[in-house]
Amino acid sequence: MSFAPVVIMVCILCTITILLAIADKLLVSYGECKVSIKEEDSTKEFVVQGGGTLLSALITNGVTISAPCGGRGSCGYCKVALSKGGGEMLPTEELFISKKEAKVGTRLACQVKVKEDIDLFIPDLITSVKTMIENGTFDTKLKWKFLRTDKPEMAPIMKKFKKLDKKDRMVVEDIVERYEEIEGAIMPVLLAVNQKYKYLPEPMLRTISKDMDIPMSVIFRIATFYNTFSLTPRGKYVISICLGTACHVKGAANILESFEDHLGLKTGESTEDMHFTLEAVRCIGCCGLAPVLTVNEDVHGLLTKKKVPEIIEMYKGS
Repeated sequence: MSFAPVVIMVCILCTITILLAIADKLLVSYGECKVSIKEEDSTKEFVVQGGGTLLSALITNGVTISAPCGGRGSCGYCKVALSKGGGEMLPTEELFISKKEAKVGTRLACQVKVKEDIDLFIPDLITSVKTMIENGTFDTKLKWKFLRTDKPEMAPIMKKFKKLDKKDRMVVEDIVERYEEIEGAIMPVLLAVNQKYKYLPEPMLRTISKDMDIPMSVIFRIATFYNTFSLTPRGKYVISICLGTACHVKGAANILESFEDHLGLKTGESTEDMHFTLEAVRCIGCCGLAPVLTVNEDVHGLLTKKKVPEIIEMYKGS
């Protein structure tokens, strides 16, 4: 069997593709185009020279957007929601865009050419991760959750983010100023906020991101990696029960269950009066005292179920 016809056809298709690309670059001039962006807590506008990809225009103008594939269209993560402009959807885009997403204007930024004015919406990483957590899966179809602002009947009302009051704003500014000369200052800044509020309030993370010029994705990655930090409010006293190997072997699970019964809550929850928060951790570093727990900075070892009410009572009146 001769492969000559197939080779000739492939060569012809490649030649046409190259010629079209050259024509698109050199023979067609789209002039200047305005890109308007509605992010979850801000708006931006800038003018770009038409003809390039939307992804490159966004990156060049300082807009943080996930593009793990480097613009090659092989992952489907650089999604944006277009409410105006963007042209026809490409067949390669359809591989990553569901019918429901296509209906609300979801597109791949790495494949959309800027040939006219474009209005779009970009959610941030926190919304993406929360959506995946709620659905219990790391699915590209759930990564972005878009809202059509031009067609309200197609989507719920856009979430309004809580802004910091004057007092909390001054607290953040003071903490950032205190550590701004230190290399890698984001860690001590987050520790200071976490120590004062017992968790990392989302509005504060957004403010820190802007004040320190650090992407929310970086801050959120740090905030979710270390067990010291929490993104949800915690009680005055955080009871952390070790479930590491040494503690587990000596009955730490039963100790944890006993605390749940006495406090009337599940692991990861707080009492209604926000006096106690109960959590499980993997290692406290006191294996010789197993089973062991900490209440804030206090360490309690050689635990038994009989000691559970005693420990609760010890901090109840504080």
